[in-house]
Amino acid sequence: MPTLADHREPYRPTWLSGPGPLAFLSRMDPSERTTIFVAVIVAVTIVAAIAMLPNTEEKAQVLLSQGRVSEAIVLYETKRETARLNPFEAYSLAGLYQAQGEIGPLTHLLEDEIATRPQSDWARPMLIDVYRAQNSYGNEARILAQIFVRTPTAAAYRRLIGLYRLEGDRTGERATIELGRTNGLASQHDLARLERLKSAATDETAEWRSLALIDNPSAQETPQ
Repeated sequence: MPTLADHREPYRPTWLSGPGPLAFLSRMDPSERTTIFVAVIVAVTIVAAIAMLPNTEEKAQVLLSQGRVSEAIVLYETKRETARLNPFEAYSLAGLYQAQGEIGPLTHLLEDEIATRPQSDWARPMLIDVYRAQNSYGNEARILAQIFVRTPTAAAYRRLIGLYRLEGDRTGERATIELGRTNGLASQHDLARLERLKSAATDETAEWRSLALIDNPSAQETPQ
């Protein structure tokens, strides 16, 4: 004959009966709990695996492969606060900034890169593109002049002359034409322009000296 003991509910600890995540899990189907546990284990494993990678570069690549761009940027920036990025890391961060449209941080990174690594062959062209898009003629000319000194090409020569004229920088234009003449890039028109620039510089110097004498008459006195 059945007794009350035959209908007694299985023992359930009180901490599984109250509110909270454990009580919620206890009411789920075993298959659902298994799915959640597996997901948690996978997430923890991924985080631990990234943490165990030997350097920032590899950690960032894992994050990027998972589409976690913002986290990769933060990873590079965190290292940059305390240490110098290697060339590949700096290049990768610049590409991420560019893709995200973060022009301010990109500009600072590129300027820092050419200051600390003068021989960098990728930062200057990227920086020129940034300044050109902003119509920052003076800054574009400053960086392009560095490239022109190392690798004088006809395209860089013409662009640089145009930038200096836009800025009204006669000194820069004169130096560029002189370097262009040395490398066989200057036309006859450029050489004639160079002579005018030299004459203008001579006239300006003479005018400055005349004004200096007017302001300081004692300078005209001949020593006895």
